[in-house]
Amino acid sequence: MERRYLKNPYPDFAGGENTPLASDEEHIKNLICTYVDAILEHCHPNNDEEDNRGDLYVGNAGIAYMFWKLSSCEQTRDLYPALEHAAAFIRNAKANAKRYKKRSSERYSFLCGNAGIYAVSAAISQAAKDTEELSNDLANFKSGIPSSKEYMHTKYGCDEVLVGRAGFLSGCYWLNDVLPEKKITDDDLVSICQLIITSGREYSKMNNSPLPLMYQYHGTEYLGAAHGLCAILHMLLDSPWFRTVPISAPAAELRDIKRSIDFFLELQDSDGNFPVALEDLRSGRDKRLVHWCHGAPGAVYLLAKAYLIFKEEKYLTSLRRAADLVWKKGFLRKGPGICHGVAGNGYVFLLMFRLTNEMKYLYRAHKFMELLTNSEFKQRARVPDRPHSLYEGVAGTVCFLVDLLEPEQAYFPFMDVFH
Repeated sequence: MERRYLKNPYPDFAGGENTPLASDEEHIKNLICTYVDAILEHCHPNNDEEDNRGDLYVGNAGIAYMFWKLSSCEQTRDLYPALEHAAAFIRNAKANAKRYKKRSSERYSFLCGNAGIYAVSAAISQAAKDTEELSNDLANFKSGIPSSKEYMHTKYGCDEVLVGRAGFLSGCYWLNDVLPEKKITDDDLVSICQLIITSGREYSKMNNSPLPLMYQYHGTEYLGAAHGLCAILHMLLDSPWFRTVPISAPAAELRDIKRSIDFFLELQDSDGNFPVALEDLRSGRDKRLVHWCHGAPGAVYLLAKAYLIFKEEKYLTSLRRAADLVWKKGFLRKGPGICHGVAGNGYVFLLMFRLTNEMKYLYRAHKFMELLTNSEFKQRARVPDRPHSLYEGVAGTVCFLVDLLEPEQAYFPFMDVFH
């Protein structure tokens, strides 16, 4: 069976002349333009046949987010009329979202539902100084708050990041960061966190799980960022409870969150990776993926947040091992995207650079940028199903490249651990 990754052709950081050069800036901008031109050529916001859903994950809202990010960066805002493009793509996404508004679950589904569409629209409306549209966007987004509390459990799982409560929380945190005034109250945030904890406790007890908080998605106890435990725990750590000194989380909640994090930490293998699902431990299946969605590249955000809050060296040690794994095995054949591609793995090094200020990680991030134009990658990488989208395609790659121009402010979309 062919390996999931290509051999990394670059030597690791050795200091001195191996340090990323300022001359990379023009190359990065040219690469951004190559990808954006392809998006504009192949994606047309007024063509409903191309995108009848519009979500952040693979739809027009994700492309709108990319243009919003371009408009927000001083070094890229003049490359395109980015805010105009963002408005066009989000307008189409919102038109498609209307047909789903009656579904309660859509109101708090962030990456794959209406909540993400309205969150990005709110940021675009704010940038465009359209106060009326901003008010409408926020009202639609906030309708997810009561909807997220209607059911404790569903058959597919309602706590993870793609369609569940943790994803909705990530949108709440992001909006509070990017809008000039805090729009989601601490009381609302904490109430959702409490529900996630209650859900995790109940599921863990019903299924005799080995950790205090556990969750399922379509019947599988995933551990990774896209569907599973580590991103849920990350969003709990982002809560107002952990923004105070001392920590204000109730003792029982703090205990269960911390024990669950430490259980997850113990699952890291000798390579620095993590299992895909809890079932793998029971069955002995040895499946290890080096993706944001499943594996170390997504786990790093939980570990970094835990390190920043608890100041325990074991989390930083784990992070370094995960980053070394990504350097060795993260040159993925699945494409350039952020969910399961080269750019998503490149974000690991931008995170580590911000966390440690060590040039080694910025060097590695630059090398992953160079991998995007590597001849072997061009020949052997797969074309994603949605090649221009935010999570599977090059819209996410553009976000990575924009962040490479401003590494001190870089963050994986909707997962900033430093706010």
